[in-house]
Amino acid sequence: MAISQIHNVYKKLTETEKKLASYILSNPEKVVRMTAKELADSCSTAPSAVIRLCKSVGLKGFSDLKISLAGEVHKSTTGGILPSFSPCDTAEDIFKKVFSSGIGALHNTIEMMDFESITSIAQKLFNAERIFIFGVGTSSVVANDAHYRFSQLGFHAYAYTDILYMNVAAMNTGENDVVIGISHSGETKAVVDALRHAKESGAKTLAITSFSRSTLSRECDEKLIVYSDEENYPVEAVSARIAHFCIVDALMMTLASMKYDDFSEYVEKRNRILKEIRY
Repeated sequence: MAISQIHNVYKKLTETEKKLASYILSNPEKVVRMTAKELADSCSTAPSAVIRLCKSVGLKGFSDLKISLAGEVHKSTTGGILPSFSPCDTAEDIFKKVFSSGIGALHNTIEMMDFESITSIAQKLFNAERIFIFGVGTSSVVANDAHYRFSQLGFHAYAYTDILYMNVAAMNTGENDVVIGISHSGETKAVVDALRHAKESGAKTLAITSFSRSTLSRECDEKLIVYSDEENYPVEAVSARIAHFCIVDALMMTLASMKYDDFSEYVEKRNRILKEIRY
């Protein structure tokens, strides 16, 4: 989990913290056996910087970091650090790396999940009068998918992917509504601004993003963070987008379980409609 958390906040770290973080990511087995001072000395910095890094990645201290690293070092998983992409890679190499990146994103995302928070989020969605979903660019696809998934269950859900429309919609939300902002970077101005308007109107706000220290994360009432492997797989939002879709699907199934008695009826209606539009 520590490795996932470090990757997740890496871009927001100070230069000193990045130096320490890079060392930890490259030498997790060695760090497990180090003291805070030894780690600091290896990076020509102070022990206090090590403690600040631990706090920055959401850990209580260096002992927590070592315990988490120890667990990851001894765990056999495909979610580890991927080799960098190279012009010499064959199509097979690239396919394996892309698929491994997706698998790693899902594995590390589930490791980072706060399930108490998810239970609270699901309850708010369940009780919402309306659910508004905002996303632009690559996130617009996830927003439209969320609209479709929630609507299937009978929720009044609406997706807005146009910058003007989402801001107008946000200003017309109320205290019984939930607004979801989807942004890989968490810095998409249109989505952040729209959620701010929604919050001012009294709506409850939720972020789905890849960076826990982003502007969107800070502005929202609650957040769901996915793991992003941009350090080793430098194509924005590709592997992370898979995790975004899975979060939407998992939320949808959680809501379905909360209205379990009605779920089979919704599925039957959906299948009937699908049958009519297929040969």
